[in-house]
Parts: sequence; structure tokens; C-alpha cells
Amino acid sequence: MSIKYENSNPSNTGLFLKSLRAKSRGHMNVLKIIPLKNNTPIEYTYSADYSSIILSFDGGEISICFDTDSRILLYGKGADVGLRLDTQPVYNFEFNYYLGTEGNEYSIINSYKNLTKFLVFAPSGKVNLTQNILYDDTGSTSESENVSFIDITSSNAEDFKCVIQDIPTHTALPFYKEYDFEECRANSQKAFESFCALQPVVDEKYAKSLLYASYINWSSTVKPEGYLRRYTIFASNNYFLGAWSWDHCFNALGLAGVDNNLAFDQMEVLYDYQDELGQIPGSVSDSTLRWNFTKPAVQGLFYSKMMKKMDFTKEQLESIYSHVEKQVLFYEKYKDSNNDGIIEYTHGNDSGQDNSTVFKDAIIIDSPDLTAFLIKSMDTLSDIAKKLNNEEGRLYWNNRADELTKKFIDYFIVDNLPVARATRTGEIIHSNALLPLMSIVLGKRLPDEIRKSMIDLLSSKKYLTDWGIASEAIDSDLYQDDAYWRGPIWAPTTLLLVEAFEDCGETELAMDIARKYCNLINKSGCAENYNAITGEALRDKSFTWTASTFIYLASKLYKYENK
Repeated sequence: MSIKYENSNPSNTGLFLKSLRAKSRGHMNVLKIIPLKNNTPIEYTYSADYSSIILSFDGGEISICFDTDSRILLYGKGADVGLRLDTQPVYNFEFNYYLGTEGNEYSIINSYKNLTKFLVFAPSGKVNLTQNILYDDTGSTSESENVSFIDITSSNAEDFKCVIQDIPTHTALPFYKEYDFEECRANSQKAFESFCALQPVVDEKYAKSLLYASYINWSSTVKPEGYLRRYTIFASNNYFLGAWSWDHCFNALGLAGVDNNLAFDQMEVLYDYQDELGQIPGSVSDSTLRWNFTKPAVQGLFYSKMMKKMDFTKEQLESIYSHVEKQVLFYEKYKDSNNDGIIEYTHGNDSGQDNSTVFKDAIIIDSPDLTAFLIKSMDTLSDIAKKLNNEEGRLYWNNRADELTKKFIDYFIVDNLPVARATRTGEIIHSNALLPLMSIVLGKRLPDEIRKSMIDLLSSKKYLTDWGIASEAIDSDLYQDDAYWRGPIWAPTTLLLVEAFEDCGETELAMDIARKYCNLINKSGCAENYNAITGEALRDKSFTWTASTFIYLASKLYKYENK
């Protein structure tokens, strides 16, 4: 569950309880929270901190906080103050239930639009359900004029408490106890402060953004349920309800050395479903596994980064080795349709840079970044084999990485720069997209002249702005300020490039880009992506890989500037 003030629909603005179950994505708003005065809706203002929300209006206020990960507590005070929970039915077969005995009434919200249910009861106050259901001759339609809302009113005309409880399966009964709102709020605050206390040190000028980024990650963490076998940080608790198969890596790296158990879980949440072929799902949520796309194979690279910040147990290393080895073999066998030793992207979504201009002609392509990620996975396998005293494995994967690096250079490098090619013909795809240049992650595996050419291009005004590196050259005919991967700045490419520049020995450049990115977050918050020229926040305004990348880079920058 989450609570958000919605203003995207001018005819229906207000505070909404939202369901974060992936099956709810089409209708995330479960109910609208409406303050009442004398049983009549009243205009209000709201304020919020990291533990509670307060709705203020003439003659009273309603405060809201999470009591547990499954319950929300609302406390209203003021003469004749009440609360309406408008469930806003969408289908004709949505129906809410009025249950209990006199004086202990409660309601079940049967939210078919969210494929879930909620229990509503009043530890102090009165519950009443008002609804009308219109059945039509066709049985059920996608639109309806149904009305169904639950009113909570005071039993003493001065205050009330209301509990909204998530029901994961069929039903539940009210749990009556002494609900103390201030105690509830203090517990929530303490939980968040405990999470914040684990975060790394950053420069004071980034302290407010660190708090904000930490809150985004903390509030987007959901408990194990359904397909989720461990605590999982969703890509967003706004629109992207799940863990995607490269988003999870950035959250894991941001947690490495901060909360190692949670960091390891973020990597494993996708590997929990690695199939017999070696593929991991494109995303996982409580209710959905998506296998349509594979995403870029960055996991091996990220495990190597995590090993520098945390100690894995022998059992964990063995598990990682098995996971990454199966993944490499999957790509080699099933993503090389012409058997030329170069793996392929069959769609932009597989690359993570979904609509990159490299894919503008919608063809199967050989992109150098994918081969580079595979080489880095082989390097990681070699390193882990060494830690496990597996000399044969160390030599094998090191030799494989060397062989693939030579093939990479022979096939992809033209005039000292990497190019993507059409898989079937081998023809060069002329593009100003960032995607092929992400192969700079190979670092010092690249010959000096190639590495220098790539760094010079990436650090030129074609790509580098005041805020970071654009996903399409800003002088390109195909550049757009807000077109996903055709211009905007993104967290994942920023982190990968900062790390790559460091690996290449370009520490000053790496720190300059890290500083630009941290300043961008200070200016515009943790959005999904940003206008490369103005730094304006774009799309989803609350994204966890953005928050995790900021925490990671702000910490790195602090250590660099205070060494």
C-alpha cells in the first residue's frame, strides 16, 4: 500500500490509497480519502513528513501513518469531524460488505479493480457503508455509475480512529487493541531513522537529498509475498510495481556495505526464478513473472562491484558463480542465432535502453555493450573461481574473456570506436545513441587508442552536459528532450560510466560526472530520467535506481573529496 496525492486528473484530484500489487497496475487507486465535517466533504490542505500525513481543514484535522506493513491508522479530531473512503467502483460486479455486530461494525472493500481486498474498522468511532449497485443486462461492463463509500464518524463527536488493513487472500477480522496514533507515528519514524542510520556519509550539501533518496528506497520495499521470496525494493511505488532484471542491480549496489543482507536479496530476487536454460525473468512482482525480455546481462559486473564493498560467504559465492555461469551459457546458446560468437539483441527492451535510436529500424542487432557485459561476467566468474580455490575455473573464464575481447575488437571497432551492426548482414548501424558506447565498461581490456577515442567522445559536448551524459548526442537529428532513451539522462548509464571511467584511470572525469549527477538530484529529485539540457525531472518522479545511484555516487564523491 502507499498513499499519494493525485492531481493528474483535474476532475478527480485528492489523496488516494494505492495498491502496490502488480495486478493492480491498471487501477492502482483503491479508494479516495475525503475528510468530512458534519457528514459533508470539506476542502483541506495537507502536509507530510517521513512518518505521517496531516490533512488540515476548518475545525479539525485527520492524521495518517502506517501502523505496520499491512495496516494504516487514521486519527481524526475536531467537533463533528469524519472520514469518507470512496472506493470508486469501476466494474458492475464490485461490491463492498457491511459486517459485524451493532457497535462493532466493519467493512470489507472487495476491490475487484485491484484484485485484492481491504478491511476497514474503527477502534473508536462508527462505521457506515453506503452504496448502490446497478446490474445491467450484459452482466458486467468496464464502466459503471456505481457508488460505494464508507463513512467513519466519531462516537463522541470529538475524535475517531480508523484502521485500513491489507488482506492478501480472502477475508480478515478486525484486530481491536488500543491504537495510539503518536506511538504508531513514532514507531514509523524510528524504523525510517534506523534505515537512514545505515546509509553512507555524504557531503553536507547532499544531506537533504540523501534523506529523500533513502525514503524512496525504504518506502518502496515490500515484504515477501506471492512470487516475491524475499524483501524486495520495487523500481517505484508509483507506477513500476516490481523488480526489473537490471534495475535490481543498482539497488543492490547502493545497499552493498550498507545493508549486506538486503543487498544480496536484491540480486537474488530475480535469480530465484532462473530457469533451466539459464534465463532470468525480465521482471518479478508479487503476482507477475515476465519472460518477454531478458534485459542486459549486467549482473556479473555488479557482483564484482559488490565484492569490493561487502564480504560474501562461501555459500553465497558458490550460488553467484552458478547463477552467472548459467546466465552466460544462456546468452551464448540462445542469443546467437547465426552462431558467429556474437550475442544479439532481438528488441530494444532487451537492452534496457528500450527505444534507443540504434533500434529505430526494428531489426535484430549486434550491439557492443551486450558483448562487453558478457566479457565482464566472464571476468567475474574468473575472480570468484579464484576466491573458491578453483584454479581450473579461473583460467577457463579468464581465457574465454580474452578470446571474446579479441572478437569484440575485430568485429565492433571501426576507426577506434564501437559500432552496432545488423545481425543478418553485418552492416554498420549509423547512430548517435549512447548504447554502443556503453562498452567502455571493458575499461583497460580495451587498447589505449580505442579507450581514449571513446572517452574523448563521451566527454565531449556531443554527450556531456551540465547535468551528465545524454542517451543520444544532443546535436543528433533524433535527439529529443523527453523521449525516454533518445536524449534524457538516466541513473543506470551514469553509474556504469562513472565506474568505467574510474576503471580506465580517468578519475577526475568520473568524479566530475558523479558531481554533476548529485547536483542534478539536488535540483530535481529522484525522477526516472531528466532533460539532458535543463535538468528537468521527467516521467516517474520517484524511482529507486535513481535514489540508489545517488547514494552510491554521493558516497564515492565524499570519499574522493575527503581522502
